[in-house]
Amino acid sequence: MEVVNSGPPPSKIKNAMKPCFKVGKNEDVTCRPIANFHPSLWGDYFITNPSLSSIHEEQYEWMKQRTTELIKLVKGQLKDARGSLEKMELIDALQRPGVAYHFDVEINEELNLIRRNDASSDTDDDLHTVALRFRLLRQHNCYMPSDIFNRFMNDESKFKEEVSNDLEGMLSLYEAAYLGIPGENKLDEAIDFTRSHLQSLVKHVEPRLARKIEHTLETPLRRRMNRLNARLYISIYEEDSEKRNDDLLELAKLDFHILQLLHREEVKEMSIWWNDLGFTTKHTHTFIRDRIVEGYFWILGVYFEPQYSKARMMMVKVITILSVMDDAYDSYGTLRELQLFTLAIQRWELKEEDELDENLQLVFMAICNTMKELEDEAVKDGKLYRLDYLKRELKKAAMLWTEEAKWREEGYMPCSLAEHLDLSAKTTAYHVLAYASLLGIEEVTRETLEWVTSFPPIMKDLGTMSRLMDDAADSEFEAKRAHVVTAISCCMKVYGDTWEEAKLRILGMVEDAWKNMNSECLHLSNTIPSYVLDRFVNLACMMETVYRTSDAYTESMPLKKPISLLLVEPIDHSFTVEKI
Repeated sequence: MEVVNSGPPPSKIKNAMKPCFKVGKNEDVTCRPIANFHPSLWGDYFITNPSLSSIHEEQYEWMKQRTTELIKLVKGQLKDARGSLEKMELIDALQRPGVAYHFDVEINEELNLIRRNDASSDTDDDLHTVALRFRLLRQHNCYMPSDIFNRFMNDESKFKEEVSNDLEGMLSLYEAAYLGIPGENKLDEAIDFTRSHLQSLVKHVEPRLARKIEHTLETPLRRRMNRLNARLYISIYEEDSEKRNDDLLELAKLDFHILQLLHREEVKEMSIWWNDLGFTTKHTHTFIRDRIVEGYFWILGVYFEPQYSKARMMMVKVITILSVMDDAYDSYGTLRELQLFTLAIQRWELKEEDELDENLQLVFMAICNTMKELEDEAVKDGKLYRLDYLKRELKKAAMLWTEEAKWREEGYMPCSLAEHLDLSAKTTAYHVLAYASLLGIEEVTRETLEWVTSFPPIMKDLGTMSRLMDDAADSEFEAKRAHVVTAISCCMKVYGDTWEEAKLRILGMVEDAWKNMNSECLHLSNTIPSYVLDRFVNLACMMETVYRTSDAYTESMPLKKPISLLLVEPIDHSFTVEKI
């Protein structure tokens, strides 16, 4: 959606969000935009609970050995599968429960063969086959024209009613349509058509199929957190006695359990690291969000695979520091303090004349200590230059946050949504987090890092999506305190929208950002490695996971169950005991 730079002239708005925290007496009173964040829901749970990492060494070794055997078996099945449909369904069945990373080479080879042999001359009249091929190849960043769906549409460019009798085809079409790019109106029509019919069908099919439909409609596969989807999908797959592959099912359960043990150890280590920063002993939760577990969960959505363990741990430190900095600028510092704090960030040095209070000094030291830890990791790999880029991006972020704090102080209302997004899409710092996702990946080149930090279109789309979903989710929370104007408020002022209309406008722009990201992934596939693009898509998926219905990072109770599913509750692995 193109945002026209028009509307009423810039204006100062009276800040109706007056509640703030005051320190001092008489003329020395300091008014702070304190948010009063709730304390951590997890505390030291992952540090002090020994049952989370307890497993007999003999059982663990058996699981690793059995996993290796199953991987070999399934590779043979993929090779021996007859016809492209059987191969595609097996690839899909590997991707959904999160074990496809064991088969990257084989999957790439098979999809490349399918692209060369089938896609260009596709005359198949089976909707499920056509839609599945379309989705898998576009996920693989291979372009396929949406015109292949024309055969399922009538002369009025509407889907034929007989399509509604094909449940499997509609489910596949619904998932495929979310890989659309700008201008593919028939895929928008596909979403509306299939959603309407699937919603009406859910009450009239057997419970197993109803759960599958509900799972699909809740969030399309393109936008799901891979790890959480794997946990939820395994139970759905297990119920499908007609199509399930028992070797694959056993592999999925074993692999999930093995990785869960690794992830528990990582979140334990990160929880200890967070405690060592000192925020948990300073009673700073009123303005600093104690969300180390939620932050780890966020990064687990970017990459869960064991080969990314180091990169994951580095990225958790970065998202935590970004969160702390954001809170210092947004929920604590006065404009004068933040200007001094930003100068210290630019120098990467704290001087006595900066006159920062104890809490901001703690934030500054946490940033410096974390950067030193990350530098030490980079030195081991001979890639210290990667941290130079990160420092530069943090300095830029500090300047942008200061500008946003100035808007808050002045009660400034941007004259257009474009002006608002020009600043606020960057103050989410999501592009910095995207850069951080590559810090610990050995294969990433300097050229790729330079490209990411140049704020290319895909970073703009990611930042825009992040800002709009954040503002749409937490506008009610922010309305309770002094805060910079949100995209919701800007739409209400510029376009005369009601709150509901503004939210719909913003969510429509999120849809456009997703289409732009899909398009960029196709466009960049020849120059940027897929493992880089995958990180950015996964970051977008985490915005859907965390912000679709509320700001579940700030008010984190909605994330407690998903976190528990991935890090606390064991998946059913009784078969491992039986077979030892």
